[in-house]
Amino acid sequence: MHLNEFVAIGVFVIVFFLIVERRRLNNIPIWTSMLIGAAVMIGLQVISLEDAFKAINLDVIIFLFGMFSIVSALDKSGVLKFVAVKMLSKAGNDLNSILLVFVIGFGIISAFLVNDTIALLGIPLIVHISRQISIRPTVLFIALAFGISIGSVMTPIGNPQNLLIAIKSNIPLPFLTFLRWLFIPTIVNLFLTYFILKVYFKEELSKVPAKISVIILLFTVAGFVISEVLQFLFHVVYFSISVIAVLGATALYAFSRERRELMYNVNYSVLVFFAAMFVFTSALWTSGLIPEIMMHIPNPVANNNNNDNVIRNNAIISVVSVTLSQILSNVPFIVLYNNVMINNGFNADDVSQWMMLAAASTIAGNLTIFGAASNIIIIEAAESRGVKAFSFFEFLKIGSMVTASNLIIYYLFTTFLFGRT
Repeated sequence: MHLNEFVAIGVFVIVFFLIVERRRLNNIPIWTSMLIGAAVMIGLQVISLEDAFKAINLDVIIFLFGMFSIVSALDKSGVLKFVAVKMLSKAGNDLNSILLVFVIGFGIISAFLVNDTIALLGIPLIVHISRQISIRPTVLFIALAFGISIGSVMTPIGNPQNLLIAIKSNIPLPFLTFLRWLFIPTIVNLFLTYFILKVYFKEELSKVPAKISVIILLFTVAGFVISEVLQFLFHVVYFSISVIAVLGATALYAFSRERRELMYNVNYSVLVFFAAMFVFTSALWTSGLIPEIMMHIPNPVANNNNNDNVIRNNAIISVVSVTLSQILSNVPFIVLYNNVMINNGFNADDVSQWMMLAAASTIAGNLTIFGAASNIIIIEAAESRGVKAFSFFEFLKIGSMVTASNLIIYYLFTTFLFGRT
């Protein structure tokens, strides 16, 4: 191993330690830990300052800023809370129905509004509900975590790792492609997860106006679809997902009278986290550490016309995604593994493998609390309100069942129902 690889290992251990032990270290925010890691990598010349700037994926940053701006408007206007309360009012005091809302209702919403933002929306509702009726908040926190992770699988705007895959793979018409391949298995997995949670928590469950933001949200989501339909039918100029998202945000700031408040409420710490994460993970790659590790792990091999290869590739992608996401978290993992896929010959024609990567890396967040940033967001936000979300081992216990069953469903759909040539 070269010196840079040892340095990369050391910095990675430091960042991992800062994240795991953040409560004992004066509650250091996760974005700060990642920023420290990126700064140290630059300072020790593992990655140059020029390459660090190049590593930041502006498509993702622009997309997140655009969507966070729209969600900020929806939140400030009360629309999101209104929708959530309406869903919960339909459930009444039926705990099974409330569980259904948090798994399936919030799961579907997360497919169009980024799962991290929906995590923040659900937390105060859970705190309120748990105080009003006899239910342990952990049950709903876990339901929310699972629901928003699974639901976000079905579109390229549901989570950052899907967007990265859509960009790097060059898959044509990504919004429609994701829905075509992943909508049905995602809906199946949402209901399957609901029933698993219903059985697992059986004893506990048996106890007891803002028109501008809405219009712009609808136009933005419609823009994702219309742009791809026009490109498919008439080969007109195609607008990327990130461009459409920022156009929607621009329209929002132009028409809103509360543009300063909306911009203030954007979650900039998440943007800093992702920018730092791009630099940090790029440094891990350029140091030679990740390529060295990948040499000892089976790699998928592109071959569009070989059905047996699709079976093998999707199995490898599934196992590697779920495993390494627990170490790197799923977004940093995708940043690195996209390079592995491209270096092994995968391109826009290998849709089955890219969809398997999107699904496996996302539901990897349901295995342990380290698998997805949304889990950490839920834990920190809940604790800031004086409520314990869930422990590592309780999440792992139920998460292992949910992840295994979901992974099987996605593997069968992407490999045998859609993946055969």
